Amino acid sequence: MTVFRSVNSGGRLPPTVPATSVRADPPLSATQAPASRARIALPVSLVAFTVAALGSTGREIWFDESVTWLTTTISWAELWRLLGNMDIAHALYYVVMRLWTTTFGASTLALRLPSLIGTAVAAGALALLGRKLYDTTVGVAAGLLFVAIPSVSRYGQEARSYAWVVALAVLATLALTWTLDRPSWRRFLLYGGCLLALTYLHFVAAMVLAAHALMVCSTVRQGRGLRTLGTWMATVLLLALAAAPLLYEASTQSGQVSWITRDGPALARFPKELFGSATIAWSFVSAGLLGTVLLWRSRRALILPLLVWAVAPPVFCYLSYPLVHLFLARFVLFTLPAWSLLAAVAIAVPVSGLRRRIPPGRAVAILAAALVAVAAVGVPGQAEARRSPVAGEADYRAAAALIDRRYEAGDGIAYSGWRGWSAALPMAYQLRTKPRDVFVAVPPGRSGWFWAIDCVDPAPCVGDIRRIWLVVGESRDPFDRLPPARAELLRHEFNAASTDRFPGVTVVLLVRGQTGHH
Repeated sequence: MTVFRSVNSGGRLPPTVPATSVRADPPLSATQAPASRARIALPVSLVAFTVAALGSTGREIWFDESVTWLTTTISWAELWRLLGNMDIAHALYYVVMRLWTTTFGASTLALRLPSLIGTAVAAGALALLGRKLYDTTVGVAAGLLFVAIPSVSRYGQEARSYAWVVALAVLATLALTWTLDRPSWRRFLLYGGCLLALTYLHFVAAMVLAAHALMVCSTVRQGRGLRTLGTWMATVLLLALAAAPLLYEASTQSGQVSWITRDGPALARFPKELFGSATIAWSFVSAGLLGTVLLWRSRRALILPLLVWAVAPPVFCYLSYPLVHLFLARFVLFTLPAWSLLAAVAIAVPVSGLRRRIPPGRAVAILAAALVAVAAVGVPGQAEARRSPVAGEADYRAAAALIDRRYEAGDGIAYSGWRGWSAALPMAYQLRTKPRDVFVAVPPGRSGWFWAIDCVDPAPCVGDIRRIWLVVGESRDPFDRLPPARAELLRHEFNAASTDRFPGVTVVLLVRGQTGHH
């Protein structure tokens, strides 16, 4: 048997495993295995879905999610043109979401539901992976610990690809363990399909292959699996060929991530951003180190793959910074399952060791109490993950609600400053077709970019509009961040009838020829 074959597969434990350190599950027949997997995965998936769904519509759509919405509103030809200019790395996700919204609409819940499902899949698959690598107790504990991480909820209720990136990283690893147990072309096809989807959802996540390589090499070191190694290498080669066009196109759009830094503050806040809570981050890292020690005594072959999965991607993103700007926590969320597995070993294995000394019910109660304690530590982070608006974003929903309440037929809207520009898509999602953006010649998306192509001459665009809602970002003067011709027109023709301030954004109602006030 391989070192990655579960103890419930009927094989003996490696010689380094003390006989009392793991309680092996009984062997399962071919007909019992699927039902057994469902009994383990489904409850964990249900818990994950429920936790992630709490407050999933309370937090307002932020800029990145409004980009997802934008890609569902334009034609296929316009989408291809947009992807030729930017965000090609998310092309697969946008295509799927466009098909999804055709059936389920573009409400906040509809946009976020795929991510909720992805989180549930990730947690259930992680429970199965933990069971495969160690035992059922570790698997269930890993799935539930994963759910306790605040950033899992944050991105589990966000209309972006990251929840499914994590899910596919786990599914690909689980498929590999099945393939190493009983190699077949069908299993390699399943494994390769998961990897291809993972890479096309977010190519950074393909770094999970480093851990996979160690798992495959461990099989070869046991004196078997040379043919399996060759097939795996062929699978990876085919994946590289299939992903090459995506990687090339993404390299031409690298300017999109040029804003990412790796300075001291970025490094200091990285653990908190990855886990969604500094307390949870250090709790998982500490438990992960303890889990590594325990694995040294029982399953040494697991240590290196799990540590590489957990640590290598962020380290690579940090060290490769001069060449590519990838040092962003959400880009490596797929490492969280590895931390969850290591932490689960730290918690579940000692409790399993107590089962010979205390009643089984008490051991289960101790394990449950430990998991609840970890979840309790993460409660502040869970609340922060659901805070609206997202940290660093303006309260566009409140600003849009004001405009919606006071809207009059024929009103226009305009944006001033960088934050004002970045408000255009979130505000458009909230307000949909009203009011018209008066200075726009070609709207976002149809322009081939996330931003609009503006009118060359502002006067004809404004026409005889009587009222304009000016959304202002970082400046108290509503006109000083506008292009000169646009600012002169508004100053000369309009007066401020009202000014309403919200966190990060100000809304000024401009009325033509009316003496206003600030």
